[in-house]
Amino acid sequence: MRVLALTLLLSCGGLPDSQVQPPVPLPSQAALPADSLYTLDLPLTDSRGEVVELREFRGHPAVISMFYASCPMACPMLVGDVQRLEAQLGEDERQALRVVLVSLDPKRDDTEALADAAGRYGVDPERWVLARTDAEHVRVLAALLDIQYRDLPNGEMNHSSILTVLDRDGRAVARRDGLGADNAPLIAAIRKEVHDE
Repeated sequence: MRVLALTLLLSCGGLPDSQVQPPVPLPSQAALPADSLYTLDLPLTDSRGEVVELREFRGHPAVISMFYASCPMACPMLVGDVQRLEAQLGEDERQALRVVLVSLDPKRDDTEALADAAGRYGVDPERWVLARTDAEHVRVLAALLDIQYRDLPNGEMNHSSILTVLDRDGRAVARRDGLGADNAPLIAAIRKEVHDE
């Protein structure tokens, strides 16, 4: 709208060229910081079968981690940890937060498996995204999040249980390693993102 108004002013001789200021980019259009996870070209498909890009979460604090849908123990505990974290937030903080869980098991975690997991966990589909990507991008994301994983002979996976908080521009600002660990550093980082302008 501002560009249109400036164009009309110029065409009507309303402002000399020296007084015309270029439009200010919206926050979503501004360049991302070099250390932003949102610069990663990561093709994701969520539990609804929709394509999602990490940069869609820009403007919100986000908790990101990796899991797999058929995980019998660690992943349900990890999800429980995030849900307990959410319960400690105020309503405005909880509504601002996004949760992104990317599967470590692209062979088995298709859209149906992810949807089933989302239903079992009872997560908010407006704020939580359970998604999958290809094996190559799983390796890239796991390396960036410092998540170790390996297949086990019984079909399960051994993996790190790390939660990372991203700021509104996708930079890691807090991290927690281990199940049942203290959420206080994550909560502080989320509150800072929500309340500090």
